Amino acid sequence: MTDNSAALRRARRRDSAIKRQRAADTISAIEASGERVSFPIVARRAGVSVSLLYADPELASRVAAARDRQQQAGSDRAWRLPARSLVTGQSLRADLANAKEQVQRLNEEVGALRGRLARQLGADADIARGRAAGALFDKIEQRNTELEAENRRLCQQLSSLQADNRELTDTLEAARALNRDLMSELNRQPPRPGV
Repeated sequence: MTDNSAALRRARRRDSAIKRQRAADTISAIEASGERVSFPIVARRAGVSVSLLYADPELASRVAAARDRQQQAGSDRAWRLPARSLVTGQSLRADLANAKEQVQRLNEEVGALRGRLARQLGADADIARGRAAGALFDKIEQRNTELEAENRRLCQQLSSLQADNRELTDTLEAARALNRDLMSELNRQPPRPGV
């Protein structure tokens, strides 16, 4: 059996270099267009993972520097430039999406707080009438806290598994590229006599 590990590593490095170049080109294009620069925006546009941007010191520093330059330019030149040149449609859409997400989180939090307040008021009313339901509500609150902690743990586990999945997908892509290269090379070789 032939050891293809060196060829697999080369294909993986080539694939990684292509992704890094695509990310670098995307950073330049986004910055040149005046759009807002951030790690998630660059990763989405370049079709790479955010972890790749953070893991590569050169790409991470380019994204951070571009973001800082934009923020500085916005504060330095806001009084000299028309508002349209500082705000792009894409940045407004991203801000709107972030605001909607924040509103949804706040609505959920308000709903939970209203529920807790209603339970507390109900418990106070029960105590005033001579009935104590506080112990049951305390158990429910404790179970709710446990479930929220378990949910956070599972979300972290999911995030870790998604990162592992992306890594395995990258490895699979590199292996497929290597397989294609090897098959092309094999097909180019003349047939052996007597076979």
